[in-house]
Amino acid sequence: MNVFARIESACARVVEDAFARVFPSALDPAQIGRRLVATAQAASSDLYLVRVHPTDYARLAADRDFLEGRWTAMLREALPQGRGGAARVVLDEDPDVISGSLAIEAVVDERAQRLALERPDGTTVPLFDGLTIGRASENVVALRDARASRHHARIVADGTGWSVEDAGSANGTFVDGAQVRRSRLDRGQILTVGDTPLRVVEAP
Repeated sequence: MNVFARIESACARVVEDAFARVFPSALDPAQIGRRLVATAQAASSDLYLVRVHPTDYARLAADRDFLEGRWTAMLREALPQGRGGAARVVLDEDPDVISGSLAIEAVVDERAQRLALERPDGTTVPLFDGLTIGRASENVVALRDARASRHHARIVADGTGWSVEDAGSANGTFVDGAQVRRSRLDRGQILTVGDTPLRVVEAP
């Protein structure tokens, strides 16, 4: 079976039947699956980010683990042996993406990149998986900020980089001024919790 036939077969078998019944929508997860395979064929990576508008993310977020697992399984089956074994897919929201469309990014390995959050007073806290941010004193980054929730947000490692995930806060979590539920963090961005800006910088 040639490569394109294998791609179509994998999409049909792993994605389309299951997704079409569960997610009837203009932004069809089966179509996202096809785009993922096409992107992976053109750009080798261990991590692929599916970026969608916040309104689309809100619709898909409850099933994010299911979707990421299915997309990952599809890539591992569709890609040639030796290329797909470590492939992973992560769903993120991005206000710059038009509602009903998507952007797929093959992430360059960033495991050597060490990042930190810089407080307004200039002190920094290195990022690590599970780092918590909020008003409660037990948080790693404890804020004296009345608009911050007690347990506001957390940092998540996705294998090659960092994301921030809102923890159900009352006033929301913002990256570069846009409210997010989960979003990748890169050097130079501003993460805002309550009224407190935290700049993403290289760890010292």
